[in-house]
Amino acid sequence: MPPERRGRRPRPEDLPVEHVRDRMSSYIYGNITVLAVAIAVSPEQIEHGAAVLTVLATAVLTYLAHVLAHLVAHSIGATGDEDARRETVAVITRNANPIATSGLIPAVLYVVAWLDWLPAEWAQIAAVVILVVRIGLVGVFLQRFSGKQPSFLGLWGGIVLAAVALAISLVKVVATH
Repeated sequence: MPPERRGRRPRPEDLPVEHVRDRMSSYIYGNITVLAVAIAVSPEQIEHGAAVLTVLATAVLTYLAHVLAHLVAHSIGATGDEDARRETVAVITRNANPIATSGLIPAVLYVVAWLDWLPAEWAQIAAVVILVVRIGLVGVFLQRFSGKQPSFLGLWGGIVLAAVALAISLVKVVATH
């Protein structure tokens, strides 16, 4: 790693492609999962503060489940090399971070509404819109991480992805609540 990057988050282009893929997968998965929760909470839950805990718990518990699943899966074919195992654990937990952080913006918005600084409905709409936009930008991110110039096609792909993610979230809410 270049000396000027020490102590900082690595740039995606400096990471092995498998790590970037895992992080992108975690980013999309985390945002879709939190989007379903952001849609499902009621304005009353936001006003009473329960939505904050719901969003944060969803993000953190999904992160933990994801890490556990990957750790178990990575035990297949393990060589018993303790250094390699530690490195695998570190990589898996780091690559899953986007799942845990996906709930931060909605949680902050819900705290602001809980404090009566913003109507609960506005906070909920803002949380949903922000999550959909985050997912919608994935097409541009994919092009950038692939070393290509962002284009209209990448943006269009992200918009389609956001629409599919929103549909998945809506079906999840309808089917499970």
